Amino acid sequence: MLVCTCERSALGRGCVRSGVTTTEAVLSDATASRVPTLRRLAASAKKSGVLPLQICKDLINGTSHDRGLGQFFDTLPSEERHYWLASLYALLMPTDRRRKLSAYFTPPHLAKHALKVLTDNGIVLGQHRILDPASGGAAFLVPLAASISRLKKDAGANARQIVGAVNKTIAGIEIEPDLAALSKLLLRDVLKNETARTSKRLKPAIKQRDTLALRAKPVFDAVIVNPPYGRVFRAPATLLDEFKEVITDGHVNQYALFARQALRWAVPGGLVCLIVPMSFLGGPYFSALRKFLLSESSIISLDPIEQRSELFMDVLCDVCVLTLRKHGTKRPAHVPTSSLLKLCEPAKLLGNLDVPTEPSERIWALPNALHQESFFDSACESLEDYGYVVKTGYFVWNREQDRYRVGSCARRSEVPLYWAHNIKANAACKPLVDGNADKKQKIGFAAIGQDSPAVVTTDAIIMQRTSNSRQRRRLIAAVVRQSSVPGGKGFVSENHTLLVLPRPDTAQKISLTVLCRLLNTEAVDSRFRRISGTVSVSVSALKVLPLPSHSQVKVAFAGSKDDDRAADTAYALTMKAATVPPISPVAGEER
Repeated sequence: MLVCTCERSALGRGCVRSGVTTTEAVLSDATASRVPTLRRLAASAKKSGVLPLQICKDLINGTSHDRGLGQFFDTLPSEERHYWLASLYALLMPTDRRRKLSAYFTPPHLAKHALKVLTDNGIVLGQHRILDPASGGAAFLVPLAASISRLKKDAGANARQIVGAVNKTIAGIEIEPDLAALSKLLLRDVLKNETARTSKRLKPAIKQRDTLALRAKPVFDAVIVNPPYGRVFRAPATLLDEFKEVITDGHVNQYALFARQALRWAVPGGLVCLIVPMSFLGGPYFSALRKFLLSESSIISLDPIEQRSELFMDVLCDVCVLTLRKHGTKRPAHVPTSSLLKLCEPAKLLGNLDVPTEPSERIWALPNALHQESFFDSACESLEDYGYVVKTGYFVWNREQDRYRVGSCARRSEVPLYWAHNIKANAACKPLVDGNADKKQKIGFAAIGQDSPAVVTTDAIIMQRTSNSRQRRRLIAAVVRQSSVPGGKGFVSENHTLLVLPRPDTAQKISLTVLCRLLNTEAVDSRFRRISGTVSVSVSALKVLPLPSHSQVKVAFAGSKDDDRAADTAYALTMKAATVPPISPVAGEER
């Protein structure tokens, strides 16, 4: 299964790019057009009253009376037919049930890449045992069975041997009964020519079970899974105890639990291939998962998927293919790599993934060809080194509407509320309700006591906490000056913002204005994207974001009108200074 729509995408892009051939563009356009077509056909089929599994079964058997659906599936490439059948089933499910199960399935080209990763790393299809513990839609099982059949035929095997190899080497687990049944139907369909030529029965090893409730044993050479995503609220104590190694501060996410269970099923030296959100790279609630993965396995690769509107049906996440090798066998040290996966083009190698050499909760960093230095280079500094702290905006207006008012002037117990939409890079920030500074607009005020620590009474940098695919930068910052704050008693910001504040106990090494300019540069933004897997800008990621030496920032930005060039210069000077050996003292000189 794929993705719950709880995490928004940061990589949504248009379909056709420069360098894409006409054939590739047509393929991409065809994929994009099928989603709304299938959605319309599914809505019509729902009205028939026929159960979703029966509709799919009739299409597989060629007995469907729905002309629209019949024509849709007749025009599909054979290698995509089973994916769209599973997607149709998902669209026919009740919406609430579909969301609860995260019934969103892996596209064929992505399943193909995941299988290639396994075979490139030693898995022999038809010989090694492979499990998909979230096998709804058979997105991995169908191409596995098809590949085993093709390889065995090429090696001279007969139908009986092909069916036997599939029975012995692939297995699945699915919690939803009809999805488990659908997986079996799809497997039988893909091997119908083989089963027609032998008396040996195809017995797909697909169990209808709750994967997380099973006692996993290390019996599979590879585990490949696209687990459900999303947070588990009010998790039972037994689950919290069973999966405590991957749970941080009580925050339970389904895909972290599946990652833990997958490693339990893998034999020592076995492979685990996960299609998961990028949020675990730097998310504060995934620190335990990062440490656990490093303690139990070697990272082979982490391949981000270029997200576009037609790539996953109804999916709004940035996702990646993460491949691990479970500890337990002696193998040469491996440097984890990262490649960008695209819909209509070969994967593009990005470089080496920056992960800790020992188990650690530290953030992981994607490679970037523009920045060859180690991401966490000791020569760089942090916001704390500069003399600043970061915190999340305080006010959740829709939960505290009794304390919120729109007006033109502050009342005695009120301070203005700054919104995320007020923030424009390096521009004057005003707390207007609709964000339009060209009109005379109303201001939002929050009723908060003057002595509340939530009220900001110093100049500050305010940043957007989330971004969208239309924005060029993920980091967008502006300065709020107390001299321009209406009412003159401080301000608060809403919870979709972040505040960078001067530490009261230390001197600031660079000014707010220069820091704001630095944060809005391409150099800083591109480094931040290497550790941020979602559109959200987290406090924890900002705290560890490597920034140029403050002294080099001062030099580079002094008198410069090109902030991007100044930031590049500051980083280059910082790296250069780190490589210059210290001057040895002459004899007799005081050390």
